[in-house]
Amino acid sequence: MTFKFSLSRGALLVALGAAPLLVQCSSKPKDLKGDCRERFEKIHARYEKGKYTYAKEGYGDFIVTCTGTENVEQAHFELASSHFSLKEWMEAEEEFGAFLRDYPNSRRYAETARWRMAWSMGQQVEIPQRDQSKTVEAIREFETYAAEFPDSPRADSAQAELTRLSQLLADRDMLIARLYRRMDEPLAAAIYYKHLLSEYGDRVPRREINLNLAETYIELKQFLEAENILVQFDGVAQDDPFLEKLAKVRQKLAKARAKHEKEKQAEKREELKRAKPSPL
Repeated sequence: MTFKFSLSRGALLVALGAAPLLVQCSSKPKDLKGDCRERFEKIHARYEKGKYTYAKEGYGDFIVTCTGTENVEQAHFELASSHFSLKEWMEAEEEFGAFLRDYPNSRRYAETARWRMAWSMGQQVEIPQRDQSKTVEAIREFETYAAEFPDSPRADSAQAELTRLSQLLADRDMLIARLYRRMDEPLAAAIYYKHLLSEYGDRVPRREINLNLAETYIELKQFLEAENILVQFDGVAQDDPFLEKLAKVRQKLAKARAKHEKEKQAEKREELKRAKPSPL
């Protein structure tokens, strides 16, 4: 009997302990939308005051816990913009990229998000001596922006950034071409010089590159190709400092041709000696 009584008492204690939980479960659930709206307004007020560190932390949590509520799109954009305002370029690029994947047709924010993502990428590029993969990515993003928003007031700025980033690639390729010259690899250098001329237009010093290309052709003993380049400069003014550089390359071409001709004559003499029958 005692054992049964203790069980009943234990059951009663459990029931009493569970009572508050039952009361909680039966009460009206908290208004999620209203709570999220209040949270958004509080974070947004800080964002408007330029308190971006607070805003980015608040929005990061808000986007997860308030998914599907009315302010999530704006919260995600302002999260990315907080990183942007703090010049946290890698984080800004990542968040704007996520925003554009989630809201590709956002009427309110798509253009600004695309622009700020491209700008964030453009701020991460390296000097010409280092890897330029981010430069290539930034160029692609600015080109996408220019194509999608051709009438944007930022169109001129986008073209200016494309010019700046392309110049980095041109400078990189110039350094590579010079490196190949120093390594005595004229063929590789010639390939890069031709690429510079065809790819970058007036963003590179075309006269100097053509002159360097002519020199690589001389080193490769492709004298006709070198001459065809030098002929382009026949009209250079007498007071142009470039004329002195041109004269040196023309002298180099003349000497290389003369040396090559002597080598050919020497080879012919050797061939005649070998072909001449030996006396009995």
